[in-house]
Amino acid sequence: MSILIVILSIGLLVLLITQFKVNAFLAFLIISIFAGLLLGIEPGAITGSIQKGIGDMLGSLVIVIVGGAMLGKLVAESGGAQRIASGMMYLFGERYIQWALMATGFIIGIPLFYNVGFVLVVPLIFSVVYRYKFPAVFIGLPMLASLSVTHGFLPPHPSPSYLVAQFGAEMGQTLLYGMIVGIPTVIVAGPVFSRTLRRIQTNLPDTFRPSEVAESELPGLWNSVLSSLLPVILLAATTLVKPYIPADGVVRDIFTFLSNPDMVLLLSLGIGTYTLGLRRGMSTSRIMEIYGDAVKDIAMILLIMAGAGALKQILIDSGVSAEIGVMLTGMDV
Repeated sequence: MSILIVILSIGLLVLLITQFKVNAFLAFLIISIFAGLLLGIEPGAITGSIQKGIGDMLGSLVIVIVGGAMLGKLVAESGGAQRIASGMMYLFGERYIQWALMATGFIIGIPLFYNVGFVLVVPLIFSVVYRYKFPAVFIGLPMLASLSVTHGFLPPHPSPSYLVAQFGAEMGQTLLYGMIVGIPTVIVAGPVFSRTLRRIQTNLPDTFRPSEVAESELPGLWNSVLSSLLPVILLAATTLVKPYIPADGVVRDIFTFLSNPDMVLLLSLGIGTYTLGLRRGMSTSRIMEIYGDAVKDIAMILLIMAGAGALKQILIDSGVSAEIGVMLTGMDV
């Protein structure tokens, strides 16, 4: 019976969001209360379960996600992302322009959330389309595939970060495995698949015609690349160095502190604040405004994850989570 209640709750959740257009965070809360009552949790205990689920979820993820969003927003607003894109274009040339865009999207997509990255790269895609007269879908898909794969496979994006917390995995190791799986996935979903769509033609309005930004106003290429990829570099480096660190002692304590994903993001954000902001004459107030906008961009994502944490805790406290686990133990899946 409890399994049917869970299926019913999930079905109602999807219905509320897709058909009735209820805000996803509110929909999660409504279904959490609904499921808690049907699963036999005392009404007075339901609010406690919801609060605990929200706290546990955000407590393990909020610094990583918010820090990553702030860094990504700074990379975009400072012109670093545009510098990376132009550098890739110069490196690959017109013949391999799809591969350049794919690589650019992959680099941009590591620190940027998909929605922010999409807004950022669309002008670049249209600039290439206008300049080289290529079909928009043919040119745009490799870059958008990169954004999608990095958002789905690589920390500090929400889904992989959530799975790291759920399974007690290591963030750096997850990042390395994500790279191994993500790179060939992007190649197949981007340059390879897009060749089948080359005949698709689109009429582009002048509204999307991008304006050129003076090269003199952009940060340096290496500054842009290193600042945006610093979280990746640090997480990967700590994963590789970890086996050679003594098992205990002060060195181990310091390493554990510095290799924590939260500390990596804060350190990277601090360095990026200087290299892409203060050193280039950007005022502190402007940088903080950028960071504030970044939080606004991901606020709903955080709330949706919090709502999912509430429903998760209801399933745990009701005992149905353990029941499902027992049921699945004997299944060959």
